[in-house]
Amino acid sequence: MNPNLAKLQPYPFEKLRALYAGVEPNAALAPINLSIGEPKHATPEFIKRALTEHLNGLSSYPPTVGSVELREAIAAWLVRRHGLAAIDAATQVLPVNGSREALFAFAQTVIDQRRGDALVVCPNPFYQIYEGSALLAGAAPYFVNMSAANGFAADYEAVPERVWQRTQLLYA
Repeated sequence: MNPNLAKLQPYPFEKLRALYAGVEPNAALAPINLSIGEPKHATPEFIKRALTEHLNGLSSYPPTVGSVELREAIAAWLVRRHGLAAIDAATQVLPVNGSREALFAFAQTVIDQRRGDALVVCPNPFYQIYEGSALLAGAAPYFVNMSAANGFAADYEAVPERVWQRTQLLYA
């Protein structure tokens, strides 16, 4: 068993659910749910159609890297959406099932546990997986606080050089 499991914090949404126990919101107000990021809109018809038209493909696993067409579509969207010069779909796009999976796997891949002083620099507030993936990879998180004083932006220039020297991963 990984001894770093004991370092993990409770998942924040479980903690939030416990805090909400017994709380009755004002029925006259429409709540804004800021918890887990699940879709809030119905699945568009064209997606439902595409899924049902390709059900025969469910009997086998897709390639780990996704199809060429999918990676090219993602690369094209990134270029359009973010005004990038180019994205190489073959080497710069890797489809995943969710951000937690990718962020966790990435940390497990790049952090060298043989160095006992590895750090992962993370913005704070942060996505829970930043801390968890760092701890389970044998590194320690180093938090860069975002507050009103710094315009709610991470001030990476304020991170001490001694921290950067030990940093093996930056979540930004």
